[in-house]
Formats: sequence, structure tokens, C-alpha cells
Amino acid sequence: MKLPVTCAQCMQEDIANAMITATVEFRDDGRYEINCPKGHSSVTLLQQQKFEVLFDIGAYAILDGYYREAVSSFTSSLERFYEFFIKVVCLSKGIDWDKTQEAWKEVSNQSERQLGAFIFLHLQETGNKPTLLSNSKIKFRNEVIHKGKIPSKEQAIQYGQAVLDVIRPLLNVLKTEYSEAVGSATFRHLSNTRTPSDVGMPVATMCISTIISLSNGEPSHDQRGLEEALAQLRRW
Repeated sequence: MKLPVTCAQCMQEDIANAMITATVEFRDDGRYEINCPKGHSSVTLLQQQKFEVLFDIGAYAILDGYYREAVSSFTSSLERFYEFFIKVVCLSKGIDWDKTQEAWKEVSNQSERQLGAFIFLHLQETGNKPTLLSNSKIKFRNEVIHKGKIPSKEQAIQYGQAVLDVIRPLLNVLKTEYSEAVGSATFRHLSNTRTPSDVGMPVATMCISTIISLSNGEPSHDQRGLEEALAQLRRW
């Protein structure tokens, strides 16, 4: 899975004719420093949140035939989405971002605590418990990740679809009812991605189309099943 990047300075000079100048590996921090053929050094910051990228990594893993890795990436995507949901809701309540981050550190290494925090925050916000993965899917996930089970392609797709079915309704709630807080979280994500060494360098932000997407507003995009999304990724 590669990310095509365009030089930020070339875009500033002539955005209409700026070309893709590098194809890079995905980075954990979402920051990409490149040198283009014209000798420019620039930085591109990826706007997508971790859960968006991780789900796509899982999808590409299926296309490449790595089904255990797909299950692992889908699981990580779901966990990072829970984190994002919690932080967006906290922002919407006017809770200081640094205090939210500090509190998150207390649960950052324990996924069960994170899930518990998400369940009760969702209950407080909506009056209902959230829809979660079924017990059978949780059992399957644990067998793959903790017991070395080698899943089939069909099982990996079914699991990915189950994760998609959990995330998408919640994502729609965030986009429609917490849009201002989502925007603030995205801004903070980009701000935290920058480093002191970026001062004086051309810096651009980049948005890509992902299967689970905060930025895509087309209803049809959010109605695609995983198998349809995989077919489109294969063509790309």
C-alpha cells in the first residue's frame, strides 16, 4: 500500500500543473517529507485519521492474500475509532484537549478499559448502548490474533464487513451531530503532526479517499459493502 504525494512547493507555484513527485510508504505519524525532481524539499501532512488508514490497510491485505493481517488491521481500526469517538465527544463538551489526552494515557494500553469508556460515553450521549461486534466475531478475532488461527479470505471479508457495520452508523452520528468537534479534532491531528523542523518549509495537507471516510460526503460511498470496496481498490 503506497501513498502518492505531490510537492507542496510545486503546488504553491503552479497548482494546475503540479504532478505526483513521490510514492511513499504509509507512516504512523502521517507526516511525509519529500524531495522533488526540481530540488524542492517539502512536507505533506495526511488528513486521514488512524482508523481510516488502518481499515484500508486491512482491505489491501485481503487483496494481497494476507488474511490474518487483514483481521488485525480491521481490529485496530475499530479500536482507534472508539478512541476518536471518545475524543470528539469530549471536545464537543468543551473539555480541554490536553486534559483529554492526559486522561487517555491512563487507558491507552488496555483495550478493555477503552471499550468500557466508549460504551458508557455512548450510553450517556444517546441513551442507548452501542452496537458492538457479536460474540462470534469477537471469538473469531481472538482466535486469529491470540491463538494463531489462519482465516480464509471469506472469513476475513466477513469480519471486515462486521467492523464496517459497527463503525459506519457511529461515524454518521459524528459527521452529522458533532461536525464542529470532528473539524476541531482533525485540525488538532494535523497540528500535532507538524514538527519544529517544518518551520520555513512548504507544508501542504493531503486528503485521500478511504473506505471509512470522515471527508467523503457522498451517501453512496457510505453504503458500499466491503466486497464492492475491494473491487474498486483492485481496479485502482
